[in-house]
Amino acid sequence: MSSEVTVVVPTLGRSPYLREAVESALVDSPAEVIVVVNGGAEVELDGVRILRRDEPGRSEARNLGVEAAQTPLVAFLDDDDAALPGRLERQRDALAAAWWAPLVFGRVRVVDGAGEPRDDWNRLLDRRFARLARARAASYEDVLAVQAPIYTSATMVRREAFLAVGGFDSAFEAYEDLDLYLRLARLGDLLPVDGEPVTTYRLHGSNTPSPRLYDGALRVAEKHLPRTRGRARRLLLERRVDALWGLGRAADARRAALRALVEEPRLLLRPRFVKRLAGALVRG
Repeated sequence: MSSEVTVVVPTLGRSPYLREAVESALVDSPAEVIVVVNGGAEVELDGVRILRRDEPGRSEARNLGVEAAQTPLVAFLDDDDAALPGRLERQRDALAAAWWAPLVFGRVRVVDGAGEPRDDWNRLLDRRFARLARARAASYEDVLAVQAPIYTSATMVRREAFLAVGGFDSAFEAYEDLDLYLRLARLGDLLPVDGEPVTTYRLHGSNTPSPRLYDGALRVAEKHLPRTRGRARRLLLERRVDALWGLGRAADARRAALRALVEEPRLLLRPRFVKRLAGALVRG
């Protein structure tokens, strides 16, 4: 039993995996599963509470689910993913033992649309996760430096902390999760729960970054730079240049890179930054 945990599942009602996701969430007997249906779709499911929103919006749906929850802990699960047995107990126990952590996260097992393992992704994420697991915590800087493998469907958060930082920012169309993690990390380090994966994460389509992702990365950098210092600030400055370059804004990337160098000359020690600067100088 996981009577202290509510599972929030946002959906547009069109995912062929929705029922599987809900059934996987119910396996660990949470206090409640809240399915938030976006965009007026008709959804019928047993054993869950269904909330409806007329307008689509992933962040707003998750926020509504957390606000409606009546438990101190909330786990997230997207409608095309599946929780693995024991997830809720493991993450609940980890939070109980770490009073300082606002959020815990576990490994994911990445599969393709047909359910076949994506070994390339799993190896990459396992390496990144292992770095954080050895440190037994993920600080604000770690979340940026390691490109932390924190997937929303593998997280559990203290409801009070989530509400205190304002939940997901609906202004973001991408990287709203990273923005949330950074704000939570200002309250306390995030906690990796090592061991077997807690969630099956379904990867769809191309892995090529899209303009939407670059725009989200730019928004994260510009939102957090004013309050960030030290190495974390250098990482955000680099992300801003990278995002501008990815959006095809070479002249803006050049100006941002040169301003960043004036402020943080040590960025010249970062090969990716130097590559972007060189490209922006040539194309800008």
